[in-house]
Amino acid sequence: MPLRNKEEVLKISFSAFFADLGYQAAVGSLPILLVVFFHAPVFIYGITEALNYGGGSLISLLGGYMADRVGSKIVAVTGNALIIILSFTGLAQNYLEAVILFVAGWWSRNFRTPARRAMLAEVTSDEERKEAYGILHALDIGGAMLAVTYLTLALYFNIWIGYILLFTLIPLTVSTMLLYLVKAGKKGIPKRPGKTALFLVVSTMFFGFSQYSFGFPILTAYGVSHKTYLATITYGVFLGFSSLFGYVFGKAKLQSYKGLAFLGYLLASIATLGFAILSSHGLLFIYLLSALMGIAVASTETFEPTIMSKLSPQGTGSSMGALSFGRSIGLLVGNSLMGFLYQISYSYAYIFAAIMSFIAFIIVIIKVRES
Repeated sequence: MPLRNKEEVLKISFSAFFADLGYQAAVGSLPILLVVFFHAPVFIYGITEALNYGGGSLISLLGGYMADRVGSKIVAVTGNALIIILSFTGLAQNYLEAVILFVAGWWSRNFRTPARRAMLAEVTSDEERKEAYGILHALDIGGAMLAVTYLTLALYFNIWIGYILLFTLIPLTVSTMLLYLVKAGKKGIPKRPGKTALFLVVSTMFFGFSQYSFGFPILTAYGVSHKTYLATITYGVFLGFSSLFGYVFGKAKLQSYKGLAFLGYLLASIATLGFAILSSHGLLFIYLLSALMGIAVASTETFEPTIMSKLSPQGTGSSMGALSFGRSIGLLVGNSLMGFLYQISYSYAYIFAAIMSFIAFIIVIIKVRES
C-alpha cells in the first residue's frame, strides 16, 4: 500500500539525508581531530561523547516536551538550524574548543530529534509507520555514508580536517530548509510514557550502554592500519549497511518486538564481542563487524520509534523524547566507561558493551513472552 502522505515523508527523510550529509562527517572526524591531531588521550574522547549524549538526554526530553506544547515543527526547525554550530569545530585551536563547539551542535540535534519523529508519526497511519521510519533511516544513513565517503577522500588527499568541517555548513542549511517546508508539526498532549512504553525506554537505555560512539571502532581500525582514511572506511561500511537494512526492515513483514530483540540488540551484542576478539586479525574483520553493527542499528532505529509511536499516540513528542532520553543516558555511561576501559585495553571496552546489549535483548524477550 503506497504512503498517503509520501511527499511529506520524503521531505522529512531528505532533510535527515542532508543533515547527516553534514554532521556525520564531523562525527567521523572528531576522534581523529581529538586523538590524532590534538593528541588528546582516548578517555577525553570518551568523556566528550558522554557529554554529547548525557547532556543530550536532557535536551531530548526538553525537545519532546516542547514539541507537544508549542508544535513539533517549530522545535524541529529551530534545533536543526542550530546543528551548524558543530561545523565551526573546524576553527578550533585545541581540543577543549573542539569539544565545546561539537557538544553545542550535537545537543541541538538532540533537541530536534523527538520533534522530527513526531512529525513523521503525524503524517502517517499506524500501518504506514514502520515503512516511513525505515525510509527515514535509509535516507538518514545514506547521507551519512556519503559524508564519510567525502571525509575519507579528503583525508586521503591530505585536505585539512578543519576545511571538511566548515564544508558541512552547506548540507546542514539545506536540511533545515527542507524541514521548514514540511506540512506537519501540530501540538500534542504532553505526558510521560505509560508502563507499557517504559520497558522500551529501559531496554534502549541498556542498548545505549553498548551503543558506543562509532569513533571507537574508527580508533581501533587506525591502531591496526595507522592510516586515517582506512580508519574512516570502517564508519562508511557501518553506515552503508545501516542505510540499506533500514529500508529493508521498513518494508519487511517482521514483528517489531522480535525484530528489535534479535536483529537489533542480540546482533549488536554478537558484533561487539567480535570487535573484542577479532580486531587484532586485521581490517577485514573490523569491516565485517562494522557491517553487522550497521544492520543492528538499522533494526533499532526502525523498530524502536515504530513501537513507541503506537504505544503513545497522543503524546508522541514527549514519548519520543523519553525514548531518546533512555538511549542518551545509556550512551552517557557507556561512552564514559568505554573511554576508560579502552585506555586499558580495547577488548575490555567491547566486552562490556556486548554484555549491556545482551541485557537489552533479554528485557525485550521477557516483554514478548508476557504479551
